[in-house]
Amino acid sequence: MKKISALLLMLLPLIAFSQNNFKAIDSVLSVYDQGIVPGVSVSIAKNGKVIYSRNVGYADIEASKKIDDKTLFCMASVSKQITAACIVLLEQQGKLSLEDKLSKYFPDFPEYANTVSIVHLLNHTSGIKDYIVLSMLKGDDYMLYNDKDMYDILKRQNLDFEPGSEYSYSNSGYWFLVRIIEKISGKSIIDFAQENIFLPLEMNNTKYTYDSYSVENMSKGYVETDEGYEIAPQKEGLISGAGIVSSVYDMQKWLFEMHTQKVFGTAFWDIMLNKKVFEIGKDDFYTKGLAINVYLGEKRIEHGGDVDGFHTLTEYFPEQELTVVIFSNNDQVSINQINKTLLSIFFKRTFSFVEEEEKNKKVNGVKLTEAELKKYIGGYVFSPYSFNVSIKEGELFLVQEWNGVGYSVLALGEDKFADNDNKGVLFTFSDIKNDSAGLLVLNQNGKKYEFERKPEFQDVHEFVGSYYSAVLDVTYNFILEEGDLWFVIGSEESVPLLHQGKDRYVSPFGNLIFKRDKKSKLTGFSFSHDRARNIEFVKVPATE
Repeated sequence: MKKISALLLMLLPLIAFSQNNFKAIDSVLSVYDQGIVPGVSVSIAKNGKVIYSRNVGYADIEASKKIDDKTLFCMASVSKQITAACIVLLEQQGKLSLEDKLSKYFPDFPEYANTVSIVHLLNHTSGIKDYIVLSMLKGDDYMLYNDKDMYDILKRQNLDFEPGSEYSYSNSGYWFLVRIIEKISGKSIIDFAQENIFLPLEMNNTKYTYDSYSVENMSKGYVETDEGYEIAPQKEGLISGAGIVSSVYDMQKWLFEMHTQKVFGTAFWDIMLNKKVFEIGKDDFYTKGLAINVYLGEKRIEHGGDVDGFHTLTEYFPEQELTVVIFSNNDQVSINQINKTLLSIFFKRTFSFVEEEEKNKKVNGVKLTEAELKKYIGGYVFSPYSFNVSIKEGELFLVQEWNGVGYSVLALGEDKFADNDNKGVLFTFSDIKNDSAGLLVLNQNGKKYEFERKPEFQDVHEFVGSYYSAVLDVTYNFILEEGDLWFVIGSEESVPLLHQGKDRYVSPFGNLIFKRDKKSKLTGFSFSHDRARNIEFVKVPATE
């Protein structure tokens, strides 16, 4: 795994092109047209007319089949806008209201169903925990879940926040929406979308499916391993926030309809794009499976999707009358890098995060003594990432604890260091008290990340034992490995924990805060992930 880029975005080269110069995007895509590798499909249209398209790489390596205009890809979360469109059509037919409460369709659910409306589900403002995160915390494979499994796990949960007060991306909300569509229409989501969305738009190669690889012209999604490319499984037991397969050609039809509004009409698109929009931040909105923002100075309506083996992006720039579709069946591909390079052509932008001559110019360092370096030694945390800093062969040595990669850094002066292999990356130590740095600041391409020094050691022996969560119906076993605290979910591999303060730890799955009674006896802990907060675990009494 590469240094830093596992945490931050990769650098882009200096680019400046005229309107019709496609050499830049050709150059980027040519990387995936060398050898037998999975690839990329790109389509750009101006006012409904395709002005650039290219397919590179293989749709099916085993069958020696290359990607072409008919190749289908898993849409992943790009599917959400189609699910939302089905809901809006049902509202226009008078069969439901976006203000309907969840309890109307799920009367046996807990009290929280009386506070969540359909529009909350559409806009990720429901506060309902994401079932993909819940399955991860249970040690399950969410792709094996069926509707009964979803009922059972979601009925046991509490909301993360008051509906409508916050935005938190939740695939659970779209599972509810699919079930509502099927209950109201009396048809499967597969048939309803086919009749009401895909047929009217002549999207003849697009469909919802439970088994992507069974569809004709479907590409395989590949994940790169030490042994080569492996096919990522795509068969799922339910349709929720994903489920559609499509081609770049078909998705251009959907985006063109968003532009012309000829088939579904302005009233439909007004509901989809303008009514009941949730403001996430300045120039940043979400509504009905679509993100509306400003990108490179231009208004954009977009959504991306990611599952193992597939990355997808569809976007519409209304003021430019430009629609862009980028699909890949290569898990290693950076869709964002391709997209920025591509859009520089049309928006006449110049991207220069680090000038090539500056990036490659030799940096002259200074020599610091081990006594001078000693104050930087220690661990530094920026949740969930952390660095361990030591001295090796007279130089400061950093280890990225999230992936084990270690490297020396070049001293530019007291408290400031550069990555020897990437001169655009700077490390600065500050808040130095009693000859010990309290803060490590990572600067890369204008972005700043502050890593705080790990707190003093806390005896971890008392945390060893078992903890049970009723809402997840799972037991975590906490163990010591080489003196460090880890936990095991069922028979899964052990998960490391990083100490962040008294009774506070962070894991790759989220943050833990241990709890005590009035006598300071350990009683359990609360586990929080961005999409599933405050899950309670109680300590299981040790058996004799």
